[in-house]
Amino acid sequence: MALALVISTGALASQAEELLKAVRANDTETIDRLLQANPASATAPLPDGTTALTQAAYLERPALVERLRKAAPTLSFFEACIVGEVAQVRKALTLGQNVDQLSPDGFSPLGLAVFFRQPEVAKVLIDAGANVRTRSNNTLRVAPIHSAIARGDLAMLQTLLLSGADPDQTQQRLLRPIHEAAAAGSMPIVAMLLMFGADVAALSEDGRTPADFAAGSGHAELAKRLTALAAKSR
Repeated sequence: MALALVISTGALASQAEELLKAVRANDTETIDRLLQANPASATAPLPDGTTALTQAAYLERPALVERLRKAAPTLSFFEACIVGEVAQVRKALTLGQNVDQLSPDGFSPLGLAVFFRQPEVAKVLIDAGANVRTRSNNTLRVAPIHSAIARGDLAMLQTLLLSGADPDQTQQRLLRPIHEAAAAGSMPIVAMLLMFGADVAALSEDGRTPADFAAGSGHAELAKRLTALAAKSR
């Protein structure tokens, strides 16, 4: 029995890796064939702890995510956060799921919900007491606020800040939310961060200010405004 289980588990893992290759290649014919043979491969753990479904989400292929989601017998708590299964997220929390438990690849549930634009899930997690400042434990070191900035999501950024997010929280290379927002040329997001106390003269690991990031990305007017504000703050 134990040997059969090992063989079965090994076969599933192999099928999951084959499915991942098809997802990366956007090969729907192979994906459908593999899912028909074994639907469980859609959410079977890969060597890095992710699944074909989560990888399809990271690749921003919503049609493939939906294909895999429909085939999967069940979703994990983290997959539910990614695809917006609000009822499943609520149920998991009711049954004792740790709201701040990091995913196998190191991201917080709230960070995943924010990054994948699932505001209803994010609200459920925040209402359940999620720590809005929890960083990923991988090389990115990102918190939910960085996910909101990456998505240019002003409404979610405001929600996080009102819930206690740190407007100056650093990620890798001492990058702060205002650095990323300035690089994107987003005046509304920069303004929101400044309103909540972000440091307009903050330095990244390589010594660049928000104005430097704006200028480097071709946002001259924003760079000019940030430079003036930084001068006033001295």
